[in-house]
Amino acid sequence: MLKRVSLILVAMLLSVASSARPANADILYTGSTIVQDFDSLGTSTLTNYFSATVGMQSALPGTTGFDGTKLGGSGTSGPNFFADNGSLPTGGMYSLGATGSNERALGLLASATNIMGYGFRMVNNSTSTVTEFTVSFTQENWRSSTSVVNTMVASYSFDQTISAASYLTAATGFNFVTALDLVGPAPVTSNGALDGNNLSNQVFRTFTFTNLNWAPGEQFFLRWHDTNDAGSDANLAIDNMEISFVKAIPEPGTGMALALMAVTGLIGWRRRHV
Repeated sequence: MLKRVSLILVAMLLSVASSARPANADILYTGSTIVQDFDSLGTSTLTNYFSATVGMQSALPGTTGFDGTKLGGSGTSGPNFFADNGSLPTGGMYSLGATGSNERALGLLASATNIMGYGFRMVNNSTSTVTEFTVSFTQENWRSSTSVVNTMVASYSFDQTISAASYLTAATGFNFVTALDLVGPAPVTSNGALDGNNLSNQVFRTFTFTNLNWAPGEQFFLRWHDTNDAGSDANLAIDNMEISFVKAIPEPGTGMALALMAVTGLIGWRRRHV
């Protein structure tokens, strides 16, 4: 009897573990510009990829550092990670692009059943204190809305106490950054698919975080939340994200080491040429 109970418990634990996908690896700043084109998202739908539990984060396959989660909705089954060309009206997370094409973008479409959000955690893995960096990307519109202009709201945080396991639903510690919001096209009477690769359906978004003191080892979060708006919702996506670091101050120890190396090299050169 004891053996049977143990086997049942093991099976239950394995079931829970399989339904909770790990968070993604962090985006690491090491001194260079960071680029993410989302072209590895894939062209096949992943059924019930996300947990039906609000706030249970899952790594987004084909990305570095991005996680996704369910934010709300009445659905009791895990939301899908759809691969689509804008034709689907179903709420969920999306790998968007022309059918069969590897040129992809990361999108969201909200419904009464599933409301989703995604974002990333970036860590300063360099030896410098960063004072400024710029986040840029292309917004692509893959489906129109019917009643109102849809907006995916962007927010960020430098709060070092926020957990990487729950940042997508953290209620405090975040600030809005409207310059990075995804704002959809004007609503239409009967909505449908749009070609997000067409320049007429794209908007360039950028924002520079200034006056920073982002030290080595510290974290930064950026996230986007969708909302179930009135009528049929738009499907808005981000593509070709770039984070460029305009200015960084080397740590004192690093600067001294570089100066010492330069002086040592100069002395050695003079000795060889005397």
